[in-house]
Amino acid sequence: MAELGIRAREKTYSDLDFAFKRNPVTDAISIKRDTEAVKQSIVNILSTNRGERPFLPDFGANIQSYLFENFDGITASLVEEQIRVAIANYEPRVRILDIQITAVPDRNAMRIFMEFEILSPQSEVTSVEFVVERLR
Repeated sequence: MAELGIRAREKTYSDLDFAFKRNPVTDAISIKRDTEAVKQSIVNILSTNRGERPFLPDFGANIQSYLFENFDGITASLVEEQIRVAIANYEPRVRILDIQITAVPDRNAMRIFMEFEILSPQSEVTSVEFVVERLR
């Protein structure tokens, strides 16, 4: 097909922007594409507790439940396992390369850094970092 000048269609990921900002040109809700769409999805999965979603009781990583535990190596490995299971179940577009979990005891929070590969023809390696903390 390439010899005929027909270009193979590249895989493109897209999701609605959860900020629900309007596109200034089309006046429609903005769309996140490729890397940004996948990052948004990962943060959404990891920020959701199990039981929060109606009709999807197992959705989410449930890592906020570990905020009040004594943070040690065992807790970090339990959180990492929760993250790996949730991403394997709900985000098939990525392969996890590294997860680093750091306690932030002053804020009763934990900082999560995750490096992953987006499974697409470009095979891009990227990362996401965010803090999980108790809402007041």
